[in-house]
Amino acid sequence: MLLPPLLLLTLLGLSTAALPAARLAAEERTYTSPAVDALIEGLMPLFIDSELATLFANCLPNTLDTTVSYAGPSWYNSGPDAFVITGDINAMWLRDSANQVMPYVPYARGDVKLQMLLEGLIARHAHSINIDPYANAFNYNNSGEGWQQDIRTPPMQGSVFEGKYEIDSLGAFLKLSYWYYRTMGTGVLDKVVTDDWLTAVGNTLTTIETMQKDTGMASNPPYLFQRMTTVASDTLIMNGRGPAGKPFGLTRSLFRPSDDAVLLPYNIPGNAMACAELKHLETMLAEVKRSDVTKLKLHAAAVRESLCSALETVINHSKKIKSPIPYEIDGEPSTSGSNLMDDANIPSLLSLPYLGYMDRTDSLYRTTRDFVWSPKNPFFFSGPQGEGIGGPHIGPPYAWPMSLIMRAMTSSDDDEVKHCLALLVQSSADTGFLHEAFNVNNVHDYTRSWFAWVNGLFGELILQLVVERPHLIIRPNSVSKAQGVVKIPVSLQAQLDIGLRSSFRGTQTTHTVVI
Repeated sequence: MLLPPLLLLTLLGLSTAALPAARLAAEERTYTSPAVDALIEGLMPLFIDSELATLFANCLPNTLDTTVSYAGPSWYNSGPDAFVITGDINAMWLRDSANQVMPYVPYARGDVKLQMLLEGLIARHAHSINIDPYANAFNYNNSGEGWQQDIRTPPMQGSVFEGKYEIDSLGAFLKLSYWYYRTMGTGVLDKVVTDDWLTAVGNTLTTIETMQKDTGMASNPPYLFQRMTTVASDTLIMNGRGPAGKPFGLTRSLFRPSDDAVLLPYNIPGNAMACAELKHLETMLAEVKRSDVTKLKLHAAAVRESLCSALETVINHSKKIKSPIPYEIDGEPSTSGSNLMDDANIPSLLSLPYLGYMDRTDSLYRTTRDFVWSPKNPFFFSGPQGEGIGGPHIGPPYAWPMSLIMRAMTSSDDDEVKHCLALLVQSSADTGFLHEAFNVNNVHDYTRSWFAWVNGLFGELILQLVVERPHLIIRPNSVSKAQGVVKIPVSLQAQLDIGLRSSFRGTQTTHTVVI
């Protein structure tokens, strides 16, 4: 029997106060998309649970409503431009901004305004990477805002807000480029594959390859980072070098997707994302007919082959020793150290299917999933008002709603999904939005009331459930209508691409499996 989230919350002894409709008034929104507004309007009356419907309607458009600082003609070239801030920080993270707009990508084909936003953001990502491929966050212009006092190689520039090197920042650029191309078709390549974009791809490949070879011990390493701080995870050990690595094909990344320093230099989820997106890049480049991309295609294939092969070594070793996949390692797995944990931020071990790297039914993934969602993971927190994975960025006892969303997105169990939905509604703490992290003992104690990425990710989860498990959230007589207005989200299509079709047996979906 289906228990709507509101009833389940009551049975759990949690708050059931009605969530407010909290979208900004239309005239106050930073950007609008007719397609996204029509999607929300079409789905709202079809939900089983009104609280879930309200949270969806608030969260899905949060990036459009509040974080598009600019979308229009570029001031640095002749193409489009867009700048999407993360929320309560007036800067653009490559990772965040790509993930913030990802739920909208499947709807771009019929929406010129979305096309302008997405093409502008892809161009902005390329422009930013060409300024500094080792940076994670950027200013709109050469304003000099942010962490300009950091001691760094390469040196800070006025356009860089923060200069932490995280492999997933480069992966985010490739991911957004690929899925926009995948949605729009080859005809969009003439718009996206500009000289700046090709240069950025080249810089991405060169940076990944450079950090594949880097040990951190050379006299002049390619990347150094030091910050005057009392927070140990905000700077790197060994005079800015970070932990040493023993190269074997993975790429060395000194900060996690949480912006915290790594303990060991080879982050497995980050490398998994890189592997998936390098494969996507090869697919995309194969359709580019320009004569000047031949060397770039060969470079992409070489980097992908070396990185993905090394990652497969890690996976096979974990299978051999019957251990969960490690979060970080410092060299070839049979002879090196490992860090068994997971962090809520994506890419994470929990998110490997979402990344398009590993099937959610894979036995090793299931073992890893059980480990990270348990007290064996030092950053799993559970209390009377919630549970989830957190991380050192906030620390105990704060779980991140992002982890609950990811658990639901990668689940094959209806009861598990329903439990996640109930806790997500509860974690909003009557605000109508989700937050960075919440105290598992008191959900009204949360961090970052304006964190657009998690809101959009929740909206994407709901769209995935409409396609994959509509009986959990949509009225029985409205499933066909709901699925008629929803396109397969990237979060699900990436999983379908790596073999998830079997899990659709017996579901009520009428969708095909490609967008």
